[in-house]
Amino acid sequence: MIRNVIFDFGAVLFEWNPLQIVNSFTISQPERDILLRDVLQHSDWLSLDRGTMLIAEVIPKFSARTQIPPQRIEDFIIHIQHSLTKINQTEILFQKLTKQPYSLYYLTNMCSAFFDTLYEKHHFISFFDGGLVSGKELVMKPEQEIFERLCERYQLTPRESLFIDDNDENIKIATEMGFNTVQFSQTPTCFQQIEKQLLLH
Repeated sequence: MIRNVIFDFGAVLFEWNPLQIVNSFTISQPERDILLRDVLQHSDWLSLDRGTMLIAEVIPKFSARTQIPPQRIEDFIIHIQHSLTKINQTEILFQKLTKQPYSLYYLTNMCSAFFDTLYEKHHFISFFDGGLVSGKELVMKPEQEIFERLCERYQLTPRESLFIDDNDENIKIATEMGFNTVQFSQTPTCFQQIEKQLLLH
């Protein structure tokens, strides 16, 4: 029996589409390619998510590597935060679950500054019963440790929990650990699958 529902943030509750993010920031194709490859897909971005580096530290590093001025990199990071808009259908699902006897948690790979911005901006995040942000924990999905930490901190049992994430590696590790899982996509089929698992009609 499922008692807990665990949501990822990026690409589940909030839009996260790196290609769209760079395309809406600049019309220059060379700059788009650089920002995608040398910022969003670079290991320094993972360090930001992991919390081992801060935004103030990565800006000069990204700038030196890409030859893009620091102010432009800073503008891009602000743009990224503005791009994290709510996925309305997931929010509707979340609101529906707050009226059900489920405990609701989040488990997200995100730098703490981004999370804090989202928390201030979106009131509904305060309705979660708890959750972990990789940037505050210094450990991230798909590492088993972050799942174990979530369970320990909130006394969760994997088999009583449904984990919703878009990333197949994260889903794979959660499934191996005994969680019920749904790999998320913004499709009616996916929402039906979640509702079926949670007996929502």
